[in-house]
Amino acid sequence: MAQANCINIYLLRHGKTLGEPALYGHTDIGVLTERQQGICHSLMGEQLGFESLLTSPLIRCRDLAELINAQHHGLDYRIAPEWQETSFGDLDGVPFEQAKQSWPLFKAFWQDPANNTLPNAEPLDIFYQRISTAWDQFMQTVEKDTLIVCHGGTIRMILAKVLNLDWHNPALYASLNIAHQSLTHIQIIKAEKDYLRVCMIGKPLNG
Repeated sequence: MAQANCINIYLLRHGKTLGEPALYGHTDIGVLTERQQGICHSLMGEQLGFESLLTSPLIRCRDLAELINAQHHGLDYRIAPEWQETSFGDLDGVPFEQAKQSWPLFKAFWQDPANNTLPNAEPLDIFYQRISTAWDQFMQTVEKDTLIVCHGGTIRMILAKVLNLDWHNPALYASLNIAHQSLTHIQIIKAEKDYLRVCMIGKPLNG
């Protein structure tokens, strides 16, 4: 029997964005430079030993990934659009203070996002399928310990896929805390088949 090979996957959510409180999906908003530097420094202290680095193309992730890449010589580094956050449609990036008339839509969405898609937003089932497909493709090709800099929604969908959770369940979004600048760790054990285990969810990093 072939020897098992263990691969570590680290999912790092970006830091708190600069904008007013809002739902930031595809809106390309940044993170304070000093915060990005602090997250990078804290991550280096974890000594994770990853050899590959993937990032969502959105600047709140990409800026951080480029800082990390500059600290690690010889990383396989790629911008990976498949890990981008969902789109919140017409209300994406609109400050809550400026969208008071849409509060009933927000409230319904937060209570049951699977059945209350925001206007012109990416439906939750399409988001789950997109991330699920990306994960399946990633699993087929991953060979090295990998850090993926991405988003809270993306991480939730990966966990739903790995743990076979019901992505319709509102608790996955309301009760599972994937904080800014937090680290989630998944192991892939490649043997006669692939085995997955979630070792850590949402460990906060200083920054």
